[in-house]
Amino acid sequence: MKEFLDPLYGFVELNPLELRLVDSFPFQRLRYIKQLGVAYLVFPSAQHTRFEHSIGVLYTTNRIAEKLGIKDIKLLRLAGLLHDVGHPPFSHTTEVLLPEEKTHEDFTERVIRETEIYNILRKELSHEDIDKLIRITLGKPRDGEEKLLSDVITGEFGSDRLDYLRRDAYFCGVSYGFFDYERLINTLSYENNALLIDESGLRALENFLISRYFMYIQVYFHKVVRILSIHLVEFIKKLFKKEEFKDINNYLRINDTNIIAKIFESKEYIEDFYRIFGRKHFKTLLSTSDKEVYNQVKKEVLKIIPEDKVRFDEVRKEVYGGNIYVRTKKGIFKAHEVSSFIASLRPIEVYRIYVDRSVWKDLESLGKNL
Repeated sequence: MKEFLDPLYGFVELNPLELRLVDSFPFQRLRYIKQLGVAYLVFPSAQHTRFEHSIGVLYTTNRIAEKLGIKDIKLLRLAGLLHDVGHPPFSHTTEVLLPEEKTHEDFTERVIRETEIYNILRKELSHEDIDKLIRITLGKPRDGEEKLLSDVITGEFGSDRLDYLRRDAYFCGVSYGFFDYERLINTLSYENNALLIDESGLRALENFLISRYFMYIQVYFHKVVRILSIHLVEFIKKLFKKEEFKDINNYLRINDTNIIAKIFESKEYIEDFYRIFGRKHFKTLLSTSDKEVYNQVKKEVLKIIPEDKVRFDEVRKEVYGGNIYVRTKKGIFKAHEVSSFIASLRPIEVYRIYVDRSVWKDLESLGKNL
C-alpha cells in the first residue's frame, strides 16, 4: 500500500493495482488538467487538478461503500479512481471541442479500453470485469446491483459530487461548498439497490444541496469565469482542429500546459491573447434570470453593434433532480416530499450579454434600463 496526503482527507491509501494505474501516463496527464478550467484567473488559488480530485473520489467511494456494507469494493474503487481519466484540457470548459459531439465520458471509456490502462487492468481483471467497471464509472448500469454501485459514484450525492464541491470550495477560498460531509455519509443506507438518506440526515442533505446551489451561482457560473471560458474556447478553435482530438494517443498529449504554450507562442491572434491573459475580456452588459428581458436586450444590442463585439451566454442547472430518497418513520419518500426547503429549489438559470470594452460604455445604460 502507498499513501497520498490529501488536504481534505489526510492520508489516502492505494493498493498496488491502483498505484500502477496512477503511475500510468493517461492518469498522470490529469496533473496538467485543472479541475475548474480558467477559474484560477478569478480565484487565484483554484490551481487544483483532476488528478487529486480522482484520488479524492476513490477515498470517498470507499467511505460510502464501507458505510453501506458493500464487501466487494475492488471494482468500485477502480471506477471512482478512473471516472475522469478522459477529461479534455481545462476540464468541462473545452468539452464542446470534442469531435462528433462526444463527451468526456466517451473519452474516458476510450482511454480505459485503448491505452495502457487496459493492459494494467487485464493483469488482475477479466474482460467482463472491465466492461462492468466501465458501466459503473460512466453511470450506465446493466442491472439493479450495478445501479447501486454506479450511484455511489455518479448519483445525486455520489462520491464525485461530495468530493468536488468541498475540494473546489477549499481551493477557491470560499465557504459556499462546505457541508456536513460526515453526517451525510453516516446516514446513508440502501434498499432495493437504491441509496437512501435517513431522516436524521435531512438537514445535512439540505446543507449539501444549498452548497451545490451557491457553488454554481458564485463560482461555476461566475460572470468573469464564464466569459474567459468563452474566449478560451474561441481561441482554441483557431489554434486546433477537431481532428487533432480524434486519435486517442494524440488526445492524451493535449493538456492545459501545451495549449497555453501554443497560445503564448501565437503571433497571429494578439487580441484573443490579451482578452484572456491581459484581462481585456468582454464586460458584462446584462446578467439576469429573466429570459424575456434577456431576449429583449439581445435584439436591441444586435441592432446597434456588430456580432463580433458581443457574446451571449445561457446556462441552466438542476440543483436537485428529484431522485433522492429519505427514510422516515412513516416510510420512504422523495426528499422534496419531506423537506419544504428542497421542494422550493428551482433550476438555476442565468442569461448574460457581454460586449467588447470599446462599446461597453455606450451600451451600459441599455443594460441598466432593462
